[in-house]
Amino acid sequence: MSELSFEERRELFLEAAVKLFEEKGYKNTSVEDIAGELGFTKKVFYYYWKNKREIVQEIHDRGMALMNAQLDAVMEEEREPGARLDAAIRNHLRTVLRDRSIAGTLLGDFEFSEETLRARREYTRRFQRLVEEGMAAGVVRKIDPQMLTFAILGLCNSVGAWYRSDGRLTDEEIIDIFAAFAACGWRAAAS
Repeated sequence: MSELSFEERRELFLEAAVKLFEEKGYKNTSVEDIAGELGFTKKVFYYYWKNKREIVQEIHDRGMALMNAQLDAVMEEEREPGARLDAAIRNHLRTVLRDRSIAGTLLGDFEFSEETLRARREYTRRFQRLVEEGMAAGVVRKIDPQMLTFAILGLCNSVGAWYRSDGRLTDEEIIDIFAAFAACGWRAAAS
C-alpha cells in the first residue's frame, strides 16, 4: 500500500465507506469501521478525510455526476419524448441496481447538505422537464408534472430497498417490469 498515491489511498477509503454504508447504513458506520476495513486506525482516516460527512459528500457528488451524465446521454440520443422518458427511467433504474452503493448513499439515512439538496433538486427538475416535454407532445398524461416525476423517481428508487443481485430475476428483467409499470402511470391514453 505504501506505493499508492495520496489520491489512490483516498479512493480505498471511499470504496470501504461505500461498502460499509451499503451494509450497515450511514448512521451505523463509524470512522473506526471505515479505517478498520482497511486495517488502519481512525488517525490514518483523518489524514485523508476531514470526517465521515466529507466522504459521504464525495460519494453523493460522484453519484449525481453519474446520474446527470446518463440523463445527458438520453437527451442527446433520444429525440422522441416517450422514448426519452422511458430511457431516462431505465437508466435511473440501472443506477439503483448496479451502483447500489452510490444509490444507497443518494437515498441514505444522513442529513443532506444544502449543496446536496440543490444537486438532487436540479436532477429532479431535469427529469421533470422530460415529463413536461412528453406532456407537450401528447405522449405523457396531463397530470401534475412534479407529482408524476416524484411518483416515477420514487418507484425507481424503491428497488434499492429490497433488491439482491442474487435474486431470481436479472437486472434487466427488473428494469423491464418497473419501466413497464411506470409507463402505465405516465403514458397518455391512445386517442
